[in-house]
Amino acid sequence: MELEGTFHNGVIIPDDTSALTEGKRVRIEPVVESEPQPDKIVTFGEYFAEFKGCLKDAPEDLASQHDHYRLGTPKR
Repeated sequence: MELEGTFHNGVIIPDDTSALTEGKRVRIEPVVESEPQPDKIVTFGEYFAEFKGCLKDAPEDLASQHDHYRLGTPKR
């Protein structure tokens, strides 16, 4: 017999308790769940490529002075 359940606040809660009787000994073995792996690693440039050139009226020095435009700090 094999049961599955979850561990919550220090207590193991079986999915189906009807198969267990009081005093029954059990063996606990964690289930190793694999994390989904992405098919391809996407670079920052690829991820945001759709926004390239979308600011038509941006200042020419936006890249070098982004703190000034974003935070209002003095230009460098």
